[in-house]
Amino acid sequence: MKTNTTTLFSTFYSEQAWNDYLYWQQQDKKTLKRINLLIKDCQRTPFEGIGKPERLKENLSGYWSRRISDEHRLVYRANQDQLTIVALRFHYSS
Repeated sequence: MKTNTTTLFSTFYSEQAWNDYLYWQQQDKKTLKRINLLIKDCQRTPFEGIGKPERLKENLSGYWSRRISDEHRLVYRANQDQLTIVALRFHYSS
């Protein structure tokens, strides 16, 4: 018998990220579907997987990003068993 050892991270949204999520619900269901897929992947494996995970540097050290599209990024931080999403629109600012 094989047991599933995958840990799902508890997910929290910053106020900005939640506003971004609500924006996508209203504006673009296809992008929202992509975001949901990326979030699920982050919950399972925050540092590898789809969306080309990238460790951020300088003033965003400790954060990661994944590509939603050419223009937009999912920016998040993963600590122990907690995933905090901080942005779901535009590129991160350095």
